Order: sequence, then C-alpha cells, then structure tokens
Amino acid sequence: DFVSSSVKDTSKGRRKVTKSDFEVLKLLGRGAYGKVMLCRHKETQRLYAMKVLKKASLLVHAKNAEHTKAERQILEDVRHPFIVQLMYAFQTNDRLYLILEYATGGELFTHMATENMFLEDVARFYLAELVLALEHLHGLGIVYRDLKPENVLLDGEGHVLLTDFGLSKVSLDGRTNTICGTAEYMAPEILLEMHYDNGVDWWTFGILMFEMLTGTTPFHSSNKKKTLDAIKNKKLLIPYYISSIAKDLLIKLLRKNPNVRLGNGENGIQQIKSHHFFRKIDWKKLKERKVTPPILPVVTDPMLAENFDEKFTSEVIKDSP
Repeated sequence: DFVSSSVKDTSKGRRKVTKSDFEVLKLLGRGAYGKVMLCRHKETQRLYAMKVLKKASLLVHAKNAEHTKAERQILEDVRHPFIVQLMYAFQTNDRLYLILEYATGGELFTHMATENMFLEDVARFYLAELVLALEHLHGLGIVYRDLKPENVLLDGEGHVLLTDFGLSKVSLDGRTNTICGTAEYMAPEILLEMHYDNGVDWWTFGILMFEMLTGTTPFHSSNKKKTLDAIKNKKLLIPYYISSIAKDLLIKLLRKNPNVRLGNGENGIQQIKSHHFFRKIDWKKLKERKVTPPILPVVTDPMLAENFDEKFTSEVIKDSP
C-alpha cells in the first residue's frame, strides 16, 4: 500500500511523479536499508533529498517495512518549520522513494565534530528548536525515539530540520513498547522492555544536550553491552565545566525513572520550556524563525553538498541504492 502520490499538491489532474522526473546528482548518506541522494526535479530544477529504500531489505525485516510506512505516514501528517517536509513519495518494483526537502546545511553531527563541543549559547539554540519540533510531534501522538546528531539537519540558514522518522511510533495513548533506537541514546525503560511514552524523547534530548556540551555521550563505553549496562545502572557524572543551570537540566532530563523525568507527564513540555536554561529564549520568535542561528552553514552552491560527508559525496553514483 505504498502507493505513488504527490503529497505537495493533490489537486486533480496533476501528473504523478516517478523516478524519471528526477536527476540524481550526489550521494548524501547511506543507512542500513538504502541511500539518501541529492536529486534535481527536471521540470522545476528544484533540489531535493531522495531517500531510496530497497523493498527486499525491508521485507526480510517486516518491522522495517512497518517503520517505512510509519515514516511516510508521519511525514505526510507533519507540517512544522523544524521538521523535514516530505514532498513526494512513489515506488518501483523493488524500491521505495521518499522525496524530501533538501537541508543544505548538512547534519548537525558534522558541525559538532568540527567544533568538538558547543558553547552553551550555541547548544541552547539548537536544543530550543528541537523542543518545538518534539512538542509538535508529541501533540500528534508521535514518539520520535531516535534523536541523535545525525538525524538533526540544518537548512541553508542554520535552522534545525528533524529527519528520519524510521523509528517513530504513532501511538494515540502515547505509550508503546518496542525496542529500537541507537545504543548510546537508548532510554533505560526501553532497555528494560517497559511500556514507554514521550519520556524516551526527553531522555535522548538529554543525551544529545550532554554530547553537544561535552563532545561525548554520558554512558558511552568500550562495547555495546557495557554501554547498555551503564545506561541502566551507572550514575550520571557531569564534567566540572558545565554551568550549574545546564547541569540542573541534564540531571532532570537524565533521570532513569521516567515517572520523575522532566518533560514527562501532563504539562511536561512547559516544565522544559520554563527551565532556567532556556530563560533567554523567546519561544514565539523562535518558532517564527526570527532568531538568528549561531552557525551559518557555508553553502557556496547547494549542488556541491559541501556540508555532507565527503566519504559519501565523492562517491560515483550507481543506479542502485
């Protein structure tokens, strides 16, 4: 039921798009089930990111096929300034295609690696935009579950674009219990296979904040087993150079018991927005994109994809994902 559709314009009589409407220009990234490529819509000359997924890989793992359907459904439903927009979706016999807004600023991960760690004012900006994106998703009954620097893109002006909804779970009561996510970012309740809700996103938000401010994740260990064990059992240690206000927020976000974690519960989002760490944020101005981002991505030419990993962009494009 992954039918060809034009999400952007559903007006009657509009021709449905197919793969032949796009010219593939560069590889932007590669994941477990396919690739993301820079492409140009031949008719309009607009640039997009084309996410190509192999059906075979997805069908071997039924859960992933489910993830892909979830991703498309979520992207079709969501309209928010800090969330990547799905423009078109279509399929061939063996592949699924999602045509997404192209974030010329690349991954936040790349900028973090360049800086090693962010100053608190810099981190605060990105974290605040992410608060608004998560608030929107949670309002739609969506638990995002996979917040990490690689999934936070920047547009050409430096604003956040949350992407990759492959792991998001739509749940009307906001509770779910499937294991997924990236090891270092996983919340304790997921590892303990408990029912979980929006609280997992505030845990991963806390991990991301920690990584932004220190250059590493708090429970990172030499192997996956040790990392997962540390998440469940190890006490959170915060470096001395983190301000007391940031430290307070981190401690409240990274509480192992989701019931007492900041952000969880009835007006959890309000507790986060009103935390002293965000005191300088004008939430209305921020949502209207009227706050100047701290990093302006260098974009000499969008077609160069210079904010994406050269390991990918220098590859010769083959037709298959």
